[in-house]
Amino acid sequence: MLFVLCLFAACTDDDDPIDITVRLNTTDIPYNSDEVWEGVSTNNPFLVQYLEFSHDGEMGPWGLVWRGFTPARVATVEAQTDWLAHQFQIATGGGMSGKGTPYIVAFWDTQENETTPVESRSCRVQYKAALTSEARTFRPMSVYVVNTGYTLATMRDGNPYAAKFTDSDWLRLTAHGVHADGSESTTDFDLAKGTQFVTEWTMMDLSPLGEVTTLYFTMSSSDTGQWGMNTPSYFALDCLTYRAVLP
Repeated sequence: MLFVLCLFAACTDDDDPIDITVRLNTTDIPYNSDEVWEGVSTNNPFLVQYLEFSHDGEMGPWGLVWRGFTPARVATVEAQTDWLAHQFQIATGGGMSGKGTPYIVAFWDTQENETTPVESRSCRVQYKAALTSEARTFRPMSVYVVNTGYTLATMRDGNPYAAKFTDSDWLRLTAHGVHADGSESTTDFDLAKGTQFVTEWTMMDLSPLGEVTTLYFTMSSSDTGQWGMNTPSYFALDCLTYRAVLP
């Protein structure tokens, strides 16, 4: 798909925007033996169909530490509260294209707050011609989201750090659109309402955000304590569709 888009751009002078859907199964991404992106332990963003996804990672004394976005294609669907072993597993066992196909796992940094600069937001997306190029404006339209296996198991069963969900609990994903003048717009999607959890790919409407220079995501939960959100701050996404003029 990426090749077709580039070919189209080379053969036309039309500056009308088009809709582009990010599909990882048409992108050459290297995966390790755990079916996780090989660059997970690096401080490198990755580019898929002109969208740059933020990523920071390293191997620390207690294992992998990362935040932002990471491609994966884990086919296992058994939700477990074992954090390190199951953080890249999702409820569907694959992306929108089927079991074992790639998707993107997001891990939001719960230490972020209202004063965190946009460029320091952990889960941010920008429209670029290349990794080193300047960001361009684009219009997010929609994205499909689902809970990860670890977050799902924690909400369902609880663990030493987070409570089992009751009928009054909730987990919310918020998309933020940063406009050229620095102002922001937001739209919300509930990944859990009480004990009803999102376990299938479900569309989140991003069109209320309008035209933006940066798209970023944050999370919130009814289970929040002194140090922030207790519920694991993971979600998964696929098929993010946006409208833009091709580079």
